[in-house]
Amino acid sequence: MTPFLPAAAAILALAVPAPVPAPSSAWTNVAMLAQAAPSPSPSSAATRPAIVVPSGPLTVGQRVTVTLRGWPAGPVHLTVCGNDARRGALDCAHEQATTVQVQADTAAAPILLAAPPVACPCVLRAHALTGATQTTAALPLSGVTAVPAPVPAAAPRLHLDELRVAGRGPLRAWFGLPETLTVRVALRNPGPADVVDPPFTLLFGRPGRAHTIVAAPPLGTIGAGQVRTYEIPVPVDVAVLGKHELHGRVDVPEQPVAFVVETRRHPWGLLGAAAVLVVAPIVLRPPRRRGRHRTAEGTG
Repeated sequence: MTPFLPAAAAILALAVPAPVPAPSSAWTNVAMLAQAAPSPSPSSAATRPAIVVPSGPLTVGQRVTVTLRGWPAGPVHLTVCGNDARRGALDCAHEQATTVQVQADTAAAPILLAAPPVACPCVLRAHALTGATQTTAALPLSGVTAVPAPVPAAAPRLHLDELRVAGRGPLRAWFGLPETLTVRVALRNPGPADVVDPPFTLLFGRPGRAHTIVAAPPLGTIGAGQVRTYEIPVPVDVAVLGKHELHGRVDVPEQPVAFVVETRRHPWGLLGAAAVLVVAPIVLRPPRRRGRHRTAEGTG
């Protein structure tokens, strides 16, 4: 065996990297879920202002006396409201409101139970004119003939049902060649109303520096209860080596849908080919032939 073979084998072992268990383009799908901020803890019942409404049957047009307790000194506005005052001033009878002056923590106020502009459930709403203090008390009021308040339209929402990525031509990534990756996204509309063409953005780049805009397709109309699937081609050029991320965001008003897809590209094929080109000439070079030396024998 030629003495160059062991050396060539050692060089080849050092030049060619160990095989990696992951495929040529390893992808990790991460769905980013929005979280609601924690609500502040309620104030103690002992310090919260309150309204005491007289018991017994109450009807529209009746005059009653209510008691305010725990209020800061100053004027307090009292209004009869329907719809549990969910829409604020829109549900209240402001023209028949009563203003009472609280002197020292407690005050009694005679009021007229006016008809609210919308149907019950009814409440008596009180708020301080010199501050942000306000509260309501249940008001079992009969004789209200107004129509119910209109139901507000539900805010559109979308859920991410599927996020999957498929590569085209795995050998292309091994040799650092341009390729196209297909991102498959499924969006579900759980609400009662259609979501019409929400804004959709895609950015690609290194972690923390994903600034390259990827052409995002129009999402169109996602009907109530419907699931729509989109296949988005993401071009990857020769400059994409190492770890990169694709950031996607669908903007709906209350809770945007966002996701991050991660890719790693390492051209092990190029390194292996370079190692072969370096080692092959050494391995394949024919061995040198040693010349034969003959010893001339003298004759006596």
